[in-house]
Amino acid sequence: MYYREGDTSVVKERASIYATTLKALEAIALHNYLFPETLMRVTGFTRDSDGLLRIVLTQPYVRCLRLATKGEIDALAAAKGFHDNRQGLGVNYTSARIALEDMHPANVFIDEISSLPTCIDCIVKFLQ
Repeated sequence: MYYREGDTSVVKERASIYATTLKALEAIALHNYLFPETLMRVTGFTRDSDGLLRIVLTQPYVRCLRLATKGEIDALAAAKGFHDNRQGLGVNYTSARIALEDMHPANVFIDEISSLPTCIDCIVKFLQ
């Protein structure tokens, strides 16, 4: 992630943990649908030193007041129709068709301006 003082967005390189580029782009589209306040805009593609595809994107810079609590993350997920998957980790949520993963406080925090929980970087995918 790259941020320069005064910019309104950050530039990120997103490693593809998905089986295909299409699935990676699908995950970004799902994130944008669920979390429009932190819309990801694809600006390009690159490869790292190991030859793995990376997606280059921008995202609005959100000032962190503090890290979200488990209860605040649960409430954010519930408001969007998700429930804790009960695997004991407290960071993964599911709905009828979509999974939210990696919803921990470093990826969900309280926005300084709105005072609302804000998801900046979770894994979103369709359930099989």
